Amino acid sequence: MHEGMFAALDPDDCRALLRTQEVGRVAWTSPVAGLLILPVNYVVRNGMVVFRTSRASVLAELAEGHEVSFQVDDIDVSTGNGWSVMLQGVSSTPADEAQLTALRADGPMPWAKGDRDLFITVQVREISGRVVDREEK
Repeated sequence: MHEGMFAALDPDDCRALLRTQEVGRVAWTSPVAGLLILPVNYVVRNGMVVFRTSRASVLAELAEGHEVSFQVDDIDVSTGNGWSVMLQGVSSTPADEAQLTALRADGPMPWAKGDRDLFITVQVREISGRVVDREEK
C-alpha cells in the first residue's frame, strides 16, 4: 500500500465509530491462559464498553480488573476501504445496583446460550483509530 491511504481518526470520530458496531475483540493477558483475544458483542454506555458473559467463562477474569485492549473495525472487502478503532482501558464489573438494573434493561443482549448475568465494563483510557481509503483523491 502506498503512502497516503491511511489517515488517523480523532478521538471523537473513534468514539462515534465504536457505537456503530455490535461485535469487537477484547484482548488481555490472562494469569491462567496467557494472551487472549476473544470476540464479544457489546454496547457503549456512559462512555464505557459493556458486554456480558457467564461467571464460568474465561472472560469472567475481567471482573477482577485487568488492563485490556479492545478493537473494532469495519471493512468493505469489495472496495478495500474501512476503519479500525483500538482502545485501552481497565475492566471491571458494576457494583452499583442502579447501574446493573439499567444494564439489564438496556445493555447488550448475549448471543451465546446459557446464563450470562455478569456484566463487564471497560473504562476507556486511550482511544485511537485509522481509516483507509483506496480511492484516488
